[in-house]
Amino acid sequence: MAAENGSAEREFDVLDARVIDAVERLGDAGRAMLRDAAKGEGLSVTQAQLLLRVTTPTAGAQSTGSFARWLEVSAPTVSDAASALVRKGLLEAVPDVNDSRRSSWVPTGPGREVAERLHGWRDPLTAGLSACSPEDRAVALRVLLETIASLNRMGRITVARTCLTCRFLHDEHPDGRAGEWCGLLKAPLGASDLRVDCPEHQPATH
Repeated sequence: MAAENGSAEREFDVLDARVIDAVERLGDAGRAMLRDAAKGEGLSVTQAQLLLRVTTPTAGAQSTGSFARWLEVSAPTVSDAASALVRKGLLEAVPDVNDSRRSSWVPTGPGREVAERLHGWRDPLTAGLSACSPEDRAVALRVLLETIASLNRMGRITVARTCLTCRFLHDEHPDGRAGEWCGLLKAPLGASDLRVDCPEHQPATH
């Protein structure tokens, strides 16, 4: 029995390594595609990431600090990128109505046009995913969100606005039926309904 368990553990070790290698390969490819798209617009990767983030509908108002936490970079790095985008006429700072010392970054009209073109960097990935069934894509989403949640609990990912890290997620419906439920939306969550970037997210306490 011990030998069988050891063999099973080794198989999982190999599988885990292959999954991690695949995620790393996708990450490398994604960064290269984003870098090419950014270069085509005369931007650095960080500038492109900032512009894409500020034009994401679910992101909400974004400050230098919130950008830094989301991108996992330093505040000065974000500040430099934002200043460059302001000089290029793609971004502007809007003072906080409640605190004159704070401001949020918002895109200009030209900034939105550039961001729209930048979004095309994902097209090859979308084409690749289309070869998989919706069921397989939902399983992949779940696996990735579970991993993100784990890294968030370990402090390796600072911001994780996902369903699996949210206090509104329940393991069963209000009537006791099995299945995940969003206490905020008052709705069931199917495999493909899990969110990666929820604007109403509130961190779970556990």
